Amino acid sequence: MEFGFCLLNLNSIELGVFAYNERAIAVYHKVGFKEIGRRRQARIIGAQKHDAILMDILAEEYTPRYITPYLPA
Repeated sequence: MEFGFCLLNLNSIELGVFAYNERAIAVYHKVGFKEIGRRRQARIIGAQKHDAILMDILAEEYTPRYITPYLPA
């Protein structure tokens, strides 16, 4: 994320994840992503229907930690 925000000058980064992947969703929330949408029953695996979740984070919501100290002022 720091590469995208600090070096590529992106304003937002988004991702998609299926609702059954609860551990990934927890990690994305922990680093600052927020749910912005949901496609209901987007994927059928066997007899199960699963939602697709769209998440994003804005540059203003992210605190850089690694690359920024090495960038010229």
